[in-house]
Amino acid sequence: MIRGSPLFIETLATTAKKAIVCQMTYWGYHLIFTLPIIALLIVLLRHRLRLAHFVCCAIVCLIAFIFTTPWDNYAVYLGIWGFGEGVSLGYPFSNWSLTNNPKNGFSWLGYIPFEEYSFFIIEGVMVCLVMIWQFGKSKSAA
Repeated sequence: MIRGSPLFIETLATTAKKAIVCQMTYWGYHLIFTLPIIALLIVLLRHRLRLAHFVCCAIVCLIAFIFTTPWDNYAVYLGIWGFGEGVSLGYPFSNWSLTNNPKNGFSWLGYIPFEEYSFFIIEGVMVCLVMIWQFGKSKSAA
C-alpha cells in the first residue's frame, strides 16, 4: 500500500469512520477523568479529613444539586444543548408526572441523564477536596 494511493486513502477513511463510531459515554468520561481525581485526593487527604469536612461537602453538593437541576433541565428543554443518543445510562426523572403534565409548569423537568446529576455531586466533592488540599493545612504545618 503506497501513501497517496486510493487504497491507502480508503483504508484511512475506513479507520477514521470506525474511530468516530466508537464514542465516549458520559459515564466513561467520569470513570476516566473525574472519579480518579477524587480518589487520588481522598488518598492524599485521608489523614486530614474530618466529620466537618463531610458535612460541609454534603451541604455544597446539595446546594449545587438544587440550584443546577432546574436551569440545566430547562437549557436542554430549550435546545441550548443536549446529550447524544446512547451515551448515557438513562434519564431517571423522565417519567415523572411533572414531565407528563404541561399544565403544572414543570414540563421542562426530566431532560438530563443520570450522569449529569452525578456530575453535580462529583464536581461539588472535587471542589471541596481541592479546597481542603489547598487551604486545609494545619497551622503547625505552616
